[in-house]
Amino acid sequence: MRKLLAVALPVGLAVLAAIVFFSMNRSQSATTDARLARARLKRDFGERAGAVRAIPADHQPEWQAEVAALSRWYFDELGSIRNRFPGEAPRLNGVQAAEEEKKGKLKKEERDSLADFQSYAEGRLALLREAKYAPVASAFAEGLRLDLVAVEPGASPGAGPGLRVDFALWGAPRYIERERSGDKNVTRNVVPVAFKRIAFQFLDAAGKPYGEMSGGGEPYQKLADPERFVDDFPPGVLFGTWWVELFPREAATTNLEIAADLRSPSGLVRPASFVFKLPVPERWKLPPGATYQAEVREAAPAP
Repeated sequence: MRKLLAVALPVGLAVLAAIVFFSMNRSQSATTDARLARARLKRDFGERAGAVRAIPADHQPEWQAEVAALSRWYFDELGSIRNRFPGEAPRLNGVQAAEEEKKGKLKKEERDSLADFQSYAEGRLALLREAKYAPVASAFAEGLRLDLVAVEPGASPGAGPGLRVDFALWGAPRYIERERSGDKNVTRNVVPVAFKRIAFQFLDAAGKPYGEMSGGGEPYQKLADPERFVDDFPPGVLFGTWWVELFPREAATTNLEIAADLRSPSGLVRPASFVFKLPVPERWKLPPGATYQAEVREAAPAP
């Protein structure tokens, strides 16, 4: 009996080790194949988005329908990839990846900032996944399409009532930069688009200029690398948010100009100017008797 056990135990352990090894290899292979499939899907999404984003700016219903169809196709394909590769290892979100990199020693301030961007990324993704993407207006410049996704009053971070301007920039390129940091090679995604200025000109009911408001242009929040937070985020769409002062009560319409610089791979900088003309609804205005400050709120760079 002891001789039989002495033979059977090593054989059993060897079989168990073989099963574990096979399972690990299969999981790694599934993860690799799934990532390749996602990379191909994202390439196809970028090509399809490029074909439809030139829809004229004043054809908003058509553009909204195309975004909904494109998003539906993209998320359906993602679902198919998950079904084909059920053994794929789970992917970390931005906060989890930072916690792992810092070995659980992430500072509270860093974690709170990352969690804020995590929530922002998930909210922007939901607009596309749930077919809720319905921009207020669009403009073109230098091959890019800038959508005003929503313009609504709200509690401006740390500064009282304000007007939140959410936007999406379609067709924004992205470069991967590599640099040495200590004993590690660090890679980061860079979107070579810099917002230089945001300016509002207010016109009264008679169409005469009433006043202006302008600022440096850098958004309060900008999701330059959404896949850092949600790996399945579709490529080529940069979401962001400006916070500005509520408009004066005399404003009936506003001319909005957003100036940006686009840097090419050669280093050449091309200016881009996006221009909108928008009616001013009552909810965008200051309440009666309030003082107009003409401020644009900016924030520190994203983490």
